[in-house]
Amino acid sequence: MKQHWFFDLDGTIADTDRDIRETWKSVMMDLGLSCEDFDDKFVTGPPIGVIAKQLFPDRYSEELVRQLYEGFGNHYDNDGLPNTNLFARAIEEIRKLRAAGAKVYVATNKRYAGAKAVIAKFEIGGLFDAVYAGDMHKDDEIGVLAKPQLLEFALRELGIDSDDAVMVGDTINDFAAAKAVGMASVAVPWGYGTQAELAEATARWNGEGDIAALI
Repeated sequence: MKQHWFFDLDGTIADTDRDIRETWKSVMMDLGLSCEDFDDKFVTGPPIGVIAKQLFPDRYSEELVRQLYEGFGNHYDNDGLPNTNLFARAIEEIRKLRAAGAKVYVATNKRYAGAKAVIAKFEIGGLFDAVYAGDMHKDDEIGVLAKPQLLEFALRELGIDSDDAVMVGDTINDFAAAKAVGMASVAVPWGYGTQAELAEATARWNGEGDIAALI
């Protein structure tokens, strides 16, 4: 069994989509932004800057990303996350991994404050050996770390080999990042990724049996 398991947060550990969407709508209203067919175009998971470029290509700028980032934090961190729920099957599997002696981490594009807010709400901090979020570890050249760089950072900080690590997620963002650093990946059957995205993972889990047996 692999000894180091990295779990994505949004769409993998917790269903955060509605609260994230509502936060984006609040920030857009604050900034006077509009996006036709927002609910069809918006996808939970990518970093705020990536989403901004997709939704507002004509207005995109570093200053806009800064404003969105600040506004998102102001709303998301203080609203109590009323519509967020855990995926019980993910939590069960994390407990089993830990009971078997594995180390379990969160690796998310979510802001660190937002990730900690979700973890605190459900009192699950004791399940994770560490939480890694891109804005915790800003590179002087590239800024907030994208998930490939975040995983690379975590592997280096923990002193572990990518061959002994697995990324568990729900979108191509997770699987591509794992591949980039030489890690295996597992797709969960819930979350926000399309079937084509899930097919990019090393293995697909159907939600039954032990996830550790897939890799």
